[in-house]
Amino acid sequence: MAHKTITISEEAYEALADLKKEGESFTKLIKRITEPLRKRKLSEFAGMIKDEKFAKAALEVRHLKSTKLNKIKL
Repeated sequence: MAHKTITISEEAYEALADLKKEGESFTKLIKRITEPLRKRKLSEFAGMIKDEKFAKAALEVRHLKSTKLNKIKL
């Protein structure tokens, strides 16, 4: 497994350390606390960003994805 080094503030480190369970690595902690975010559907974020460029890009991606899926099914 590859390893990455990240820089965080002392305050952020302490906040993470406070959340760690006994014997839990920081990697496992970060995966545990971010899991709910990774499982959320994009539709749950609808309306959170009021930027027209973002909305247009999201529609383009959705169209591109459905177009590619239709080609695969054929």
